[in-house]
Amino acid sequence: MKVLFYSKEFVRMHDVILEWMKGHEADTADETTINEKIISAEGLVTRPGMDVSREFLSSAPNLKLLQQWGTGLEGMDLAACGDLKIAACNVPSRGTGNAESVAEIALLHMLLLGRKYSLAQENARTGRLFSPSGVSLWKKKVCIVGLGNLGCTIASRLTAMGMELRGVNRGTVDSVRLAEVGVREFFPLNSLTEAVSGCRFVLAALALTDETRGIFNESFFQAMDRDAFFINVARGGLVVEEALIRTLNEKHLAGAGLDVLAHEPAHPDNPLMTHPLVTLTPHIGGLTDASRKGIFDFIRGNVERVDRGEEPLSRLV
Repeated sequence: MKVLFYSKEFVRMHDVILEWMKGHEADTADETTINEKIISAEGLVTRPGMDVSREFLSSAPNLKLLQQWGTGLEGMDLAACGDLKIAACNVPSRGTGNAESVAEIALLHMLLLGRKYSLAQENARTGRLFSPSGVSLWKKKVCIVGLGNLGCTIASRLTAMGMELRGVNRGTVDSVRLAEVGVREFFPLNSLTEAVSGCRFVLAALALTDETRGIFNESFFQAMDRDAFFINVARGGLVVEEALIRTLNEKHLAGAGLDVLAHEPAHPDNPLMTHPLVTLTPHIGGLTDASRKGIFDFIRGNVERVDRGEEPLSRLV
């Protein structure tokens, strides 16, 4: 099967992809070569956010599989895929190393903020011992907003840390599933501001949709406790950044840990880039050895299923 990996990041991984896709005709393309190479492709792998429009898909007469690298659906014209009989799939986050890795970056931000890591480093360099005193995760209440695969993966790890879990979700969640991951209290999404009250940590694990875009806004941040920390490892578009900056400047929040921003790469003048109450990582939550292998293996498996005429996994249309 002829499989094309489309993004500049894939071009940099060209040799790795060829080795991993042995047995198939694999190639990579960026914006300068995609129009030429897409014509013969039977499978297309893209990163979230790439523009995969109806017009673009119509220029690929041999395409059978559109496979997203990761869970995000941004940029995929699913209606066009249905009309053109192209199987559109994403990668399930849980069990592939993706959700597991993102859960670890969430935990990292919680620990960095709670233990005042920047100040601790400064004190270590200047010889000041036994300071600062930090915030333990143990017995603290945490609200996880979004209880899909990512949210539940985070929840199970925070339960092991001895935290008290509260969950928020767009739809209902089976009580057995909530109990399995340690969520004691459940709130619907329309009760979000009520749910975060009394929580020392609030974690965003929601998918970005028209309904959830900008959901973490002024009223949300004002509903959080003044000593609480906000963590976002989902999508930057969930947050109204001006409201977050204003809330931090007013010291209404203790801090924020962000692996994602509304605009990536962020402009150097974005106040969040240098804010003293913010820990920041460059959208690396899902970038680990485990997730790369897990995602690679899942995608290769889907390519082989389609090549054999079978139904691919995690099909959206």
